[in-house]
Amino acid sequence: MNNAHLSQRDLAVLWHPCTQMQDHEWLPLIPIRRGDGVWLEDYDGHRYLDAISSWWVNLFGHANPRINAAIKKQLDELEHVILAGCSHAPAAR
Repeated sequence: MNNAHLSQRDLAVLWHPCTQMQDHEWLPLIPIRRGDGVWLEDYDGHRYLDAISSWWVNLFGHANPRINAAIKKQLDELEHVILAGCSHAPAAR
């Protein structure tokens, strides 16, 4: 996998809801392979400072070891349940 391959596939099958898709006719996507702290890395090895990180990672960074360990532990018990009429212990904690 490389940037060009992923970009081509992405534009053929995905809609990015917070993006003017026609912009990608001239503005290339940045295919991200991994994250580490405040850094993102693409498939060609280029690194980017994640200055626009989503609310999921802006406080703790990408691939935070403590958070990842807690997620991995929780996945073995319950990966997801909607809170519409349901609850679960981790949410209540």
